Amino acid sequence: MEHFDVIIAGGGIAGSTAAKFLAKSGLKVLFVERYKTPRNKPCSGIQFKYFEKILGEKIPKERLCNVNLKRIKMYLPNGKSIGSSFEMLNFMRKPFDDWLNIIAQDAGAEFRDELVCQSVEEESDNVIVSLIDKDKTMTKHQCRYFVDATGLRPKIRAQLRPQDFKGKSVGATLNYYIDGEANLDPETLYQFWNLDWNNAMFAWIYKKTLDDNKDYWVVGTGYNHGNITEIQELFYNSMKEKFKISGEIIKKEGYSSSIDMYSKDRVWLGQNRILMVGDAAGLVDQVRGVGMDAAALSGRLLAKAISRADKKGTKAIDEYTKLMKRVTSQTIANQQKEINVHENNEELQRALEKSLLKTGMNMFIQTIINKFRSPEKQKLLPP
Repeated sequence: MEHFDVIIAGGGIAGSTAAKFLAKSGLKVLFVERYKTPRNKPCSGIQFKYFEKILGEKIPKERLCNVNLKRIKMYLPNGKSIGSSFEMLNFMRKPFDDWLNIIAQDAGAEFRDELVCQSVEEESDNVIVSLIDKDKTMTKHQCRYFVDATGLRPKIRAQLRPQDFKGKSVGATLNYYIDGEANLDPETLYQFWNLDWNNAMFAWIYKKTLDDNKDYWVVGTGYNHGNITEIQELFYNSMKEKFKISGEIIKKEGYSSSIDMYSKDRVWLGQNRILMVGDAAGLVDQVRGVGMDAAALSGRLLAKAISRADKKGTKAIDEYTKLMKRVTSQTIANQQKEINVHENNEELQRALEKSLLKTGMNMFIQTIINKFRSPEKQKLLPP
């Protein structure tokens, strides 16, 4: 068996960030991805500028979309809107994740795609990891730590904690890419807070760049319960009329979660030598509407936790839990504030009106303070 210090399943943001920082600390790291890369990934690539600080890298221009997002505009349930200037990073996950894979390999991590993590077996000092390649050949590998970074359908977490999952999809998103015109500002991210259109967070419209280097309007929404296609069609038809969106839908993409989004134990960082990062750890924050920053930060902090545990002779899971306290506390607290706690749009309207001023002020203050915070102590926004 090949032996590694750490084996990571998942070549997305959390997995690649963890691989990079683990390799930089001098550890022998293997991270694997089940699909052939570069791969399409249906996920909104929007982040705030502090994301680069967490990654420890400036994102190359060619890995970003052509359109720069410079403003956020929120539509409330009563139809009124408010907006503010706020510069964001806008990217597609295919070129972005590919770049992160390369960065991790440049740091010394070994990357292999088209490998599926089938199972893990924890021993006293090691973990035996079974990987299956595209030819259905299984190989076993030994490591000191195994990391599940496989997103919202984490296979290993499901094997270890089946109580955290439902037998069917319990959350999904759906995007339409439109090749056409609209009475909208291409440099604005539009958010629509309305329970009829999204009962998980907010529905959205903004511009993205696809593989053909052309820019398209993206109209999308999500749900925790209900029929995602019906909700999306209702939202899309309303937006077509309101903003005169014309043109052909050239692409539809979506993804779903099997993790129980309502579980009090949704956030779980792992056990012993088996650790979770990103969405696999349940770091899905539907109040903030973004999660890639939490994924990257969890990957970076996991690397620090393992290095610290090696030096101190402590348990990595204990170090990781301490380092992640701010992130996990924020995620758990926000779980109690998700919009599905409101019974109707009138109740949601009152809640938003009550919190908007405070949230806006906190956003402004924390954005400034983040410039002076260390990468590992960034405040995830919105606060």
